[in-house]
Amino acid sequence: MDHAELTTEQVLRRDIPWETYMTTKLISGTALQLLRRYDNRSDSYRVQLLDDIIIYSFCLLLLFLTA
Repeated sequence: MDHAELTTEQVLRRDIPWETYMTTKLISGTALQLLRRYDNRSDSYRVQLLDDIIIYSFCLLLLFLTA
């Protein structure tokens, strides 16, 4: 199948090399933990985790702006 023909569901089900992103410092260890918790969860669980991620991101932004 051509990549241009992938459905949204197929794209969302692909494996993502999160550990590689952490190793290359594109994401933090904390972000990796949150992403692992998020992957392959129910929609209601994802909503709860997205709230946690938003709060974490906001805290990082505040730290960056006050540093």
